[in-house]
Amino acid sequence: MSSKRGLAADSVRQPSEQDDERELEAVLDPLLNTGSDDSDEFTDRAYEPWLFETMLSVLSEKELGVGFIYSVLDMFAKRHGLNDVVVVLAHDSFGTQMFRLHGGAVTPEMAARVGTDPGVYCAPDIVPSVECDAIRTACMLAFSLHLARFSAAHDPLTNIANRRSFDEALEVAAARSARYGWAFTLVLIDLNNFKDVNDRSGHEFGDNTLRQFGFALRQAVRQGDTAARVGGDEFAVILSNAEGHESTGFTERLRGHLTSVGNLVDFTIGTSTSPRDSTDPAELMRIADGRLYQKKESRR
Repeated sequence: MSSKRGLAADSVRQPSEQDDERELEAVLDPLLNTGSDDSDEFTDRAYEPWLFETMLSVLSEKELGVGFIYSVLDMFAKRHGLNDVVVVLAHDSFGTQMFRLHGGAVTPEMAARVGTDPGVYCAPDIVPSVECDAIRTACMLAFSLHLARFSAAHDPLTNIANRRSFDEALEVAAARSARYGWAFTLVLIDLNNFKDVNDRSGHEFGDNTLRQFGFALRQAVRQGDTAARVGGDEFAVILSNAEGHESTGFTERLRGHLTSVGNLVDFTIGTSTSPRDSTDPAELMRIADGRLYQKKESRR
């Protein structure tokens, strides 16, 4: 496989969504049909409006991200009759990432062969370089948007949901519970004496403790549950389809995962259940927080 410009890294993920092909054609046609195959005729005047107006407009209106990248590569390969396409993107936070046609795996041999510069690799190598550059930039826009959305919804230290995402999830769960009677349990978690850990061992150790706790929390929840960091050493979980007693199993799983990574941090939980306790998000938080506080007081 040869390249117009390229760099190697591991494959990121399989495509999760496929956009409508006609919609993609409407987006890509102004690019792929502009000018001749001679890159000298592909002027800034033709290139920039498509790239920074059309693409930004589409990306702002639709949930396009990594799935969009795979869709673009698929259309790109069909248009030119390519056997394989790889686009390699560089990001300040995530380093270099490689996306292959149809979500195919990137082997170490392929990674070594494609080189070190970000770009698009085609097999056979028949596509004008200016078109490959445009495809790469379009994919980078989609990738950046995907990462921006992820960052906006997740806590940067633990990579679980942040407070805003959790509040939105709680609103949705409470509304469904009020309308359909679907039960869920809200679990508030407070790490015991965490300030002492920070003061005694330093903030780097404290941050690592929080990361490990976030990882254990992700392992302990089930599919469909929501885990979040809602404060400095405060976490929260929505246990879907749970009447209240399921929190005991969750707590046991959490302690087990913490033990497995050697993190012996202790914690206290408080719970509330909808619709039994309330279907109002603020009231559910108040009830769970009150029960957590009572438990902490009883430990003193």
